Amino acid sequence: MIRPATAEDLPAMAALIAAAIRDLCHADHHGQANRMRPWVAANDIAALAARLKDPAQRLFVAQAAGLAAVGGLDWRDQPEGRGRISLLFVDPAQQGKGHARALLAALEAELWALGRTEGRLTATNTARGFYLSQGWAPDPAASGGALLGHALQKALA
Repeated sequence: MIRPATAEDLPAMAALIAAAIRDLCHADHHGQANRMRPWVAANDIAALAARLKDPAQRLFVAQAAGLAAVGGLDWRDQPEGRGRISLLFVDPAQQGKGHARALLAALEAELWALGRTEGRLTATNTARGFYLSQGWAPDPAASGGALLGHALQKALA
């Protein structure tokens, strides 16, 4: 089940994201605490709570037996018709079960419902192949993010 996130979800969301960064994103942080720490802090309870309150952002969760994945949208500072997938993390214990794929499809559909015809995101080294397999393509007009990620784009329909 995919649903909008609530304030009650925040502790579990922050814990899921921290676990995903720690356990799944080795290609990005190489086990270096100084690379993980700011990434986890940018997705702690307070940061997620601020996103939840921001009218230009939305957070969603995929629920199985507990939270299986967390995703977010952001359309601040985006040109008309464009929106960003700001985050997508899966519980390491739930990886490979289709939760991230289902949540990504729901995020794309939500952007479309909001009148956004183009999606943008910055993929980590870890997630780049996943996004490419879901129809996302390199965005030559953009640069990567704080983790030197891969700027991707997709026409939404």
